[in-house]
Amino acid sequence: MKKITFILLVSLISGTAFAQSSAEGTATVNAEIVSPIEINDGTDLDFGRIIGSSAGGSVTVSTDGDRTATTNDLLAPSTTVQAASFTVKAAEAYKYSITIPGIGLTGAGDDMPVTFESSLGNENVVGTGADQTLTVGGALTVNALQAEGEYSGTVTVTVAYE
Repeated sequence: MKKITFILLVSLISGTAFAQSSAEGTATVNAEIVSPIEINDGTDLDFGRIIGSSAGGSVTVSTDGDRTATTNDLLAPSTTVQAASFTVKAAEAYKYSITIPGIGLTGAGDDMPVTFESSLGNENVVGTGADQTLTVGGALTVNALQAEGEYSGTVTVTVAYE
């Protein structure tokens, strides 16, 4: 009887020691493909004609295309005043951001800085899956005694999924 007890005890010990030599777990792997975000050019931002002054000032074109100035003596009659426009297409219900860095207009005289404003905001813009119109207005700083001539620059509008 002593012999049987010893064999049974050795079997129990060796079974416990080797029972947990490996284990497995599983996970589901998912992916979702969404359409790439797109932006297409539309119209250019045009501040129109501006009268140079000894004091300088600021001329603003809103995202609606309305033009104002710090003083009315800066505004000359203009044939074209408009906000820039773009078409953005982003996947439905996905958020994206809009980045528009400031620039300087260059021309006959000193550079004139421009800051920009987006009609859709800058962050947490929600895509619709269809074309969305983005208009861009800006504020142009006109230097005191700005030299006469034409000035221009190029702004890059970047849209990116958040």
